[in-house]
Amino acid sequence: MQSRTPVLDAWINWRTLTVLLLAMPAFINAAAYISYAGIPFVTSDGWYFVDAFLQKHYHAGLSLQDFYVKRSADDHAQPVQKLLLLWNAEAFNLDFVIESYMGLAIAATAWLLMLHVMAMDNRGNRPGIWWLLPAVASAASFVSLSGGMVFNWSLVTLGYLGPLAATALAVAAWTGVEKKRWWPLVTVAALVAFTQDGTAVICAISVICALLLREKKQRGTTLRPTAIAVVIVAGWIVAYKLASSLYLHSGLPVLATGGQGVSALLDMGVDPIARMMLTIAALSVSDLPPLQLHFPGRGELLHLVLGAVVIASHAWFWWRAVRDRWNNTQFLAVVLMLFCYGAVAGIVITRVSMFGPGYASQQRYLMLYQLGTVAIALLSAGSNWRTWGLVQKGLVSIGLLALIAAQLPLSRVTWSDAPYVQVYGNNLGRQMILLGSNPQAKLAACAPTLVICEAENGERIRSITLLRDHHLNAYSAEMLSRYSMEAIAAPTGPMEVVTPADDASKK
Repeated sequence: MQSRTPVLDAWINWRTLTVLLLAMPAFINAAAYISYAGIPFVTSDGWYFVDAFLQKHYHAGLSLQDFYVKRSADDHAQPVQKLLLLWNAEAFNLDFVIESYMGLAIAATAWLLMLHVMAMDNRGNRPGIWWLLPAVASAASFVSLSGGMVFNWSLVTLGYLGPLAATALAVAAWTGVEKKRWWPLVTVAALVAFTQDGTAVICAISVICALLLREKKQRGTTLRPTAIAVVIVAGWIVAYKLASSLYLHSGLPVLATGGQGVSALLDMGVDPIARMMLTIAALSVSDLPPLQLHFPGRGELLHLVLGAVVIASHAWFWWRAVRDRWNNTQFLAVVLMLFCYGAVAGIVITRVSMFGPGYASQQRYLMLYQLGTVAIALLSAGSNWRTWGLVQKGLVSIGLLALIAAQLPLSRVTWSDAPYVQVYGNNLGRQMILLGSNPQAKLAACAPTLVICEAENGERIRSITLLRDHHLNAYSAEMLSRYSMEAIAAPTGPMEVVTPADDASKK
């Protein structure tokens, strides 16, 4: 009888199946939260894409440049998101809960690729079962319900494209260098470069740095394949940058350097920046509100203590990375950790420098911060646990078990806010219905995320008319019925719209 392939050996065994079974609750929990608290209506940046992208689709036809359109030089081109937006409009009447499910599916794909790498590296490690614990912890952290915004705002949920790109590029680079199979790297590097824009640069730098670190550990014995991999990854980034400057974004000005952002950060002083870094580290495990709820009066202090513990775990990560002879799992862990650092640096330099240290605590960034925790779990899963001392085994085991156990109280806090998120979403839909009755109306109350209220008159009329005429989003009876929201389409009430006379009397 012919033996099974290594891939089948890695997947068709009780260890991998056990990890899958134990990881499923994390993804099911996220899917259930999307189902209950996901906001189906157009919010914030989504209105820009309605006017700049869907208008052309329905009225003038789309060109390649339309899939890469940016609002400004410091914006990101998002061709994959626009393809999904187009499919969503045609198949689901522009339902952004569906888009959140798409983002979760992307997260599941990325984690399954991580699991594949872990399973392949541990398939001959008998009776090794240590890797099961960090493997489950990686899933728990990757889709942690520490903050609801990651899953109730679809534009954030689609951010899982970044970790998927980094994971796929790392696996392809390892395959090229270790097995001399180059077509996966050529293909993946091209896809990442031409679909991820600025995120692709972070992916490329992370993979290249990890390759160079690996080569240093190898003492230059695989210099030629490493050089080939670096050239492939960097070459596709250069190719995209040329396509961007010469064709895709030729009309946009050149983006200024980050020097001003760094200067602004230095002007803030050491203490605020140090506190912010502790906060960011803590956010990779838990948002602040759960600690404030469970430990009244001590939540902020415990959050900073948690940040210190996380920073210590990062120090352990690099100590372990220096000592170990990497396999694919550990190489992937290093890439994801570097990607996390690059993403955090981008947030700090471009956003925190403008809006202050508190800006780093926004829930929409939790997904990126959590990648550092995922990387620590992956490095643990790839390590040879038998070589560790008893203290190291105990501390790492306690940390991973605590990470998994923490998901229940974190999730409970997020779920406790879900009814309010649902009410907020219903109010958004109601306000859109009112604008559909008269796009020029001034609403008595308009949610901040319904940015179309503040748009100039022409854009507001164009966008609302497009959605209404094509029965999209709040103007789709099918979508409202899908969520039992027919009541929000009731006739306009006397207190919901401010007439010109009412508006003048208030001045």
